[in-house]
Amino acid sequence: MSITASVLILSTDDKIVEEAKLALDGMGETAPRFRLVKESSYLFESLRTQPISLVLIEFTEDPKELIRVVNQVRSASPPTRIAAILRPEGFPENVNESAALIDAMRGGVCDFLRRPLSTSDLSRLISQPSAAGNAGSSSTQTLGRVVSFISNKGGVGKSTLSTNAAVAIARRGQKSVLLIDGSIQMGVGAALLDLHPTATLTDLAREADRLDPTMIRQTAAIHSSGLHLLAAPADAVEAMEIDDLLIARIITLARQTYDVVIVDTFPMFDQVVIAALDLSDRVFVVLENVLPTLLGGAKLLSVLERIGYPAERQSIILNRQQRVTGSLSVDDVAERLQREIDHVLPFDKRVMAAANCGVPIATATVRLSGFSRALERLTDDVLGRTDSAAPRVEQAEPPLVAQREGQVPAEYPSTRGTADLPSNPLE
Repeated sequence: MSITASVLILSTDDKIVEEAKLALDGMGETAPRFRLVKESSYLFESLRTQPISLVLIEFTEDPKELIRVVNQVRSASPPTRIAAILRPEGFPENVNESAALIDAMRGGVCDFLRRPLSTSDLSRLISQPSAAGNAGSSSTQTLGRVVSFISNKGGVGKSTLSTNAAVAIARRGQKSVLLIDGSIQMGVGAALLDLHPTATLTDLAREADRLDPTMIRQTAAIHSSGLHLLAAPADAVEAMEIDDLLIARIITLARQTYDVVIVDTFPMFDQVVIAALDLSDRVFVVLENVLPTLLGGAKLLSVLERIGYPAERQSIILNRQQRVTGSLSVDDVAERLQREIDHVLPFDKRVMAAANCGVPIATATVRLSGFSRALERLTDDVLGRTDSAAPRVEQAEPPLVAQREGQVPAEYPSTRGTADLPSNPLE
């Protein structure tokens, strides 16, 4: 959705459009563009797609509704200033006007406008410095980095990679990291970490009016690595309480208190996933070298481009790569996608065994395998580091021909099953 306005007006009264147009026309060439939205959901969609300098919100019959929207705007876009438009007919008799105005100011409203809107009032508001320019504003803080892991289908290892990358960052001990299990229909983040959270994203949805960075930290489950996890809902019924607006608010608040926020998404291109992408600094697309998966992956890359998420902000991951007869090579995959492959993670049965035990492979003390080295480079990319060595194709299993000829190098694990695995899969 393309939004060109720099001033947004939230009101159900169409007449206010003409008032705003006349008032802004009086400002001549300095007049900003503006747009009217009638529902708060459209307001937050606009805030996600383009910076908005000023939001004008008309009081409803219930002043508490304005406070609720103001709090959400401040969470979604801290630099945006908010002014309230007073109702022409005033407040209902059962509402204390003075108390309502004081509560609005405490909530973050910077000014009040009376109708009809005037050129002088709007000009004064627009000429004021933005909230980002106030020395005491919380928006001057450095916001955390947000990345999302996505795929066009389930079962490609997306959740395993996002979880292990999050654990790897936490174990380095330099940055705080939050993993949001945004695969709301069937999230597995808690299982991969062997955690049993007492609260999930659904609990945040039910306390949306009080949502703030402190609540997010209190809701998150803590892993032994130091990683914080916001677990997915318990089931698909609870998942129905999660929408794109909630996810956008959670991510916006989370990046104010965590250095890194990693979102594991559901393999479906819905509004919740799009909301996560809108707020992501980078997206990691996870694929396998299986032709049907690659064909779907190519369509996914095309959709990302069409919704305005350019290739420069994407990293392509080829997961579970094997050099066996009949499989596609990395070059084959790159040619079919018409894209360079940024990360190649080899097939390693220890990763599957670790996932079954709820012990992320990133917690292994010995990092000599091809998978571990590739995971380290992926972790650097998640952190936004550009000084890592170029990705190499790590070979976890020898070519099938070599196996047939009995030429399996000693450092490769057996591929005949899992009976030969040690009791601790990470040993």
